[in-house]
Amino acid sequence: MEKNIFNGAIGAWIDSELHPAGATSPSSPNSNFVSMRLNGVYKTLDYLCIAWYGVDMTNPQQPTISTGNAGLQMIVADAKSQNPSIKLFATLAWTDQIFQDLQTIIGNPATLAAFASNIASYLGNNHMDGFDIDWEYPISNLTPAQCAAWLNALRKAFGATYFISISPATTSGLDSNAVNSNCDIINLQTYSGFTSARDFVDIGIHPSLLGFGAKFESKGGGDPNPYENAYQAYRKYMAGFTAKGAHYPYKTTCTWRLDSGNWSFEQGQQMLYRLYIKGGPVSVPFDDGAIVSAQTTATLMQNIAVRTGEVVDAIQTSNQNNDGTYVVEMLEHGGVTVPTQSSISLPDGLKQFKYVTGYWYGNHVIVQITINNTSYPRSISPSVSGTQETSISAPSGKTIVAFSGTTQKVLLAGGGYTWVLSSIEAVFG
Repeated sequence: MEKNIFNGAIGAWIDSELHPAGATSPSSPNSNFVSMRLNGVYKTLDYLCIAWYGVDMTNPQQPTISTGNAGLQMIVADAKSQNPSIKLFATLAWTDQIFQDLQTIIGNPATLAAFASNIASYLGNNHMDGFDIDWEYPISNLTPAQCAAWLNALRKAFGATYFISISPATTSGLDSNAVNSNCDIINLQTYSGFTSARDFVDIGIHPSLLGFGAKFESKGGGDPNPYENAYQAYRKYMAGFTAKGAHYPYKTTCTWRLDSGNWSFEQGQQMLYRLYIKGGPVSVPFDDGAIVSAQTTATLMQNIAVRTGEVVDAIQTSNQNNDGTYVVEMLEHGGVTVPTQSSISLPDGLKQFKYVTGYWYGNHVIVQITINNTSYPRSISPSVSGTQETSISAPSGKTIVAFSGTTQKVLLAGGGYTWVLSSIEAVFG
């Protein structure tokens, strides 16, 4: 199999975590999984690791893998339809039971061969392209000899048809020769703080296999800040790594993950991440009307989050139905600076807003938005010229239920890039 197929590839993991609370199934029109399709997120990925899988020991002589991910078939169909070239991986979890099952399987060569063959059959039957192993405790308690036996068996069963990926948080238990010979991707959990690319080179794993791990999820523990944003991850990825006195580029980059409680931020950042890495248009359109139109129950815009610096950095909205039990979250449009600076509550929906455009360091952008008589930012920056104000009101009997517009990539005065809002229109409903 040609390992170079993944050079420069952009990937992500997706769990089976359903959001928001009002989403009743993965196919709910307001769910994070449907957002992946409606917002075109699959187009930004070269590969996707779908979690979680366990070991199915129903027949101890013919073990296989199985998943309780209720959205699996929809995710596979959506991803392949939107992006026919995407490679889909089944990601094995890391539970104590899985570790015990693996020890039993690997200890019997005939059972191991059957396991590898059955995984290959599962991938083919479910229109998937590869198998990914979340290599951390307790799976990492396997010995290097067990690791080698497992990876060798997988490659023998997979041939040139299916890919093998390892997503490690530690070097423990890895056999470097087996990894080098059999694995197509190594998604380093560099965001974990437990390991680095250098650790893997030190045990003999070839640096050309190693991929950077990005993370846009919030830090947690009461801290709403994301672990990093798209530009910060891009800088780390492009910086590469140093090991044994030499400098290397990362082969791939993979984001953990696109469906946490912070999914609307994660998916938006993933779209920007690809633009940073691959290049592309410096102006990108968005239309939240597509999300609102997919709903089966009419909703009102009831919250707007505005992020501002000198100009309007980003806007993000959410809608609710009349009794407040049905929530529709939109992706953040624009760049991110700090957690939400201004969250505007709209219990009766939005009828009217104003915005000001102007030239900011040569960029024609939105320099101020006024909602409910409050302006964001509070005053127009003295760096802005050529301002023009526009007022938008909903027709009689309608409200503003969503926004469409464009975002623009801009060079910051102190170096680096961000995205700001460059145009905005109303979607009425």
